[in-house]
Amino acid sequence: MEGLRTVLAVHGGINAFVLRVCRGIGGAAMGLMVAAVLLQIFFRYVLNNALPWPEEAARALMIWMMALVAPSAYRYAGFVSIDMLPDMLPRRPRLVLALAILTLSLAAMIVMFGQAWAHFSAPLLFDSSGLNRLLQDSGINELLGTQLQFRTAYIYLAMSVLMVLLLSVCIELIMRTLGRLIWTDDDFQAPVAPISMAVD
Repeated sequence: MEGLRTVLAVHGGINAFVLRVCRGIGGAAMGLMVAAVLLQIFFRYVLNNALPWPEEAARALMIWMMALVAPSAYRYAGFVSIDMLPDMLPRRPRLVLALAILTLSLAAMIVMFGQAWAHFSAPLLFDSSGLNRLLQDSGINELLGTQLQFRTAYIYLAMSVLMVLLLSVCIELIMRTLGRLIWTDDDFQAPVAPISMAVD
């Protein structure tokens, strides 16, 4: 038991730290997304001169925000779930069912990561015309003396990152469930959600 608890403490600590950083970046992405939408509203309806990049930027930021925040919801049981059947089962069958579901989820995530990485690595991922226009209009490349370009692949990379984070969380949940199944619930309690994710 002590070996599993030690591994779980290290793995869970890494997950908690990484997901805290991801939530911070996700919050920043949400703020930037709102700013891009409001900026486009101002230019489109006040100045009657819509910019070519805010819609694409907002969409990319929304995708990355989801990829960085969803694993926290998975770890801290923040997703909507139907638990009528597990609640009807005795403790041990309930844990066996949870372990089976987590194992199936792990297998699905491995397959999905392969697909997401293959899509990210595909050669037919074109330059992002709207976001490249932002680089031109802002003068960033001229200021830095670079030839930076936004590619659609950078947006698709979010799905690979999402799958890696979900895989790490799923492995932790499997270890916790296995520990409860073999020993006791008190020795392998569920991770406590941070205050920022608490629901009244």
